[in-house]
Amino acid sequence: MHSYIEVFNFTPDPIYRPLEALRPFIRQSMQEQHISEKIIKEDIKGFENRVMQCMQVYYDLVGIDEEVIQSKGAVTPKGLLPRFTESLIGYFQMLKEQSPKNKEIAVLHCSGVTTIKIRYKYTDSVIKKLIKLGAKNPEILENPKETFLKNGALHDLIGMQFICSSPYEREWVARALYSFFDYEHRTDDHLLYGFYTVKRKSGYKGLHCDHTTFNPRFDKRFQKSNRSLPESFDPNMDDITVLNRFRMLFNVELQLHTRFENLWSSMEHRNSYNIQAKGVGRSEKIAAQWSLLSDTMKNLEAQFERLQVDTEQSRFDVGYRHGYTFVKSVLERLDDRAYQIYLDYIKRSEELEEVLKSHEISRSDYVAQSNLLAEELEEVAASQEHPTLEVLFLMQSAFVRYGLANHRDYFNSVDIYHFVSVALKKYLAIYEKLKADETIYKSNLLTIIAILRYQQMAQQYGLGLIHTGEGVMSDEERTLVSYESNLKLFKDVLEQMNELTPEELHEIKADGAAFLKIIHRTDVLAREWELLVNESPQEHAHIGKEVARFRERYITPELLTHFRTLLENNKIKNVGYVVKFYTTLLWHGFILPLDALKQIIRYSSYDKIKTSDLFFYELAAYKFLAVDGCESLSDCKKEREARTMPEVRRRYFEEFHRKNMIRQLFQIYRNEPRFTFLRAKYRFEQLTGTRFQMDHFSQNIEI
Repeated sequence: MHSYIEVFNFTPDPIYRPLEALRPFIRQSMQEQHISEKIIKEDIKGFENRVMQCMQVYYDLVGIDEEVIQSKGAVTPKGLLPRFTESLIGYFQMLKEQSPKNKEIAVLHCSGVTTIKIRYKYTDSVIKKLIKLGAKNPEILENPKETFLKNGALHDLIGMQFICSSPYEREWVARALYSFFDYEHRTDDHLLYGFYTVKRKSGYKGLHCDHTTFNPRFDKRFQKSNRSLPESFDPNMDDITVLNRFRMLFNVELQLHTRFENLWSSMEHRNSYNIQAKGVGRSEKIAAQWSLLSDTMKNLEAQFERLQVDTEQSRFDVGYRHGYTFVKSVLERLDDRAYQIYLDYIKRSEELEEVLKSHEISRSDYVAQSNLLAEELEEVAASQEHPTLEVLFLMQSAFVRYGLANHRDYFNSVDIYHFVSVALKKYLAIYEKLKADETIYKSNLLTIIAILRYQQMAQQYGLGLIHTGEGVMSDEERTLVSYESNLKLFKDVLEQMNELTPEELHEIKADGAAFLKIIHRTDVLAREWELLVNESPQEHAHIGKEVARFRERYITPELLTHFRTLLENNKIKNVGYVVKFYTTLLWHGFILPLDALKQIIRYSSYDKIKTSDLFFYELAAYKFLAVDGCESLSDCKKEREARTMPEVRRRYFEEFHRKNMIRQLFQIYRNEPRFTFLRAKYRFEQLTGTRFQMDHFSQNIEI
């Protein structure tokens, strides 16, 4: 990420003509846009006069008076419009220089913004735009003042560009900009935080957001604002006063560009945009050449981004899994040959998976060979004299079947249901074997692993420990992963974790990332169980006590230190898990939302992060900021009454993260499994008290 934000203030062409001198240019533009073919002849003069009236308002807004015109560029206009744009860019500069650093500008910075540009439309461009809009709907010229102000037809009178390095960063920037601007329809399921993709024949590409209003909700200095033009304007007012009084007057069009898009846009705009795309002499041949250049630069940008991802992801390259460390020690202790056999089967399983992903094997052959591999492991298990070795090979056999169930991209729902059913039965059989035979070495650690693998599947293909009653899951789904079985295993894993001896705890901690995964997954189960109470008060109190014991023992600040050590030593090989664990740390108040977000954005350059993982970050941030009312880690240690977050900031955080989650729920619904969506939906509704509606806007549609 970059360590600075560059700011440029672009102002219009300093050549200003007398108002009446604009008439020839207006007539020429009307001719170029074939106005005579779009309105009746008798209205041509009236149309020209209405454009002139609009330009009078524009001159007043900019402050183009006789002194400015006669100076031929030596005197800068000091009207409301240029002063407002100066104040707007000045506000971002001021936040950047604040000490301590402003949190919202820090989020924008870590999102990838390298440059911010601002401009208001110059005279010629305003005339062309007014004629173009007036030709479609002459009524918009009837009230000149409204044309230039908020909700008026000229929505891009003021434009701000936010330029970032890579395409993946644009979504992070769009997310961060909500702290500074009001967007319309932010939660619609097909929009990127209110932004939409713009592609033109000339080759221009970018993300735009129209009809936004500058509104930094986090800044308590911004409360009142005028909604009408002032009779007079004092350009010597300070930036905050200007923005506070007049921010509700103007629309601001936001644009997100990557560096390549910005480079192309600058070249095209300077060389031909106003002539070829908007003015006289427009040439399809020239436009096609610019479009080809745009595509070439886009391909080059994609190659650079792929190179960046490959470069960063190289640290996540992982060889063959070697299983849990304590499993290795158990195998070597009981039979020095057993571990090598175990590794050989792991290697065969992973090689088979790679062959499937590279499309070098048919799906039916993959299933047949996987089942054969699992059956061989079961035969090896049956031949073992020691029951511990038998269980370890059975667990690897179940893991092969678990792998089959995780290939949703290759198999239909009926096949997946069958794979899940088989794998769950295998893990339940292993669990029962572990509970029945007390001679099995390290049986408690193996029981924990078997339960957590079972519960992970129960979460993927059911609602796990979220009990919603009738009507949500089918009978077939409830039979596959029943709440009763999940609850029984959850209570047992809590008991096993709470009863680990110091020696066993030391052994499992030596497993590095595996230890953190066990803690994280158990805590996720506890959070799901807390969502909807379904037990008797006595049983609920008992489980709650066990959850509290588990968290007192394991959910400690030591987790963050352990996690950071593993990251620094490249011991964690899964980007998605990194995001998940930051969420757990945030949920329990061991890291600030901003610090977690910085790391999540950083790791999003390594690999694509699932929307559901980002959703649970937002949920944890909502809890930390809006529910718990904390702004610092020390706040989390205080009694709620002693926390001093201003109510205006708490409401801002509440709305910001709530709307982020609504948008993400739409994405999860479209792109991820049904139970992932349902789990996220129930967590959202429980924590925010807001009912999520798929037809969010239908109530506003009039027929």
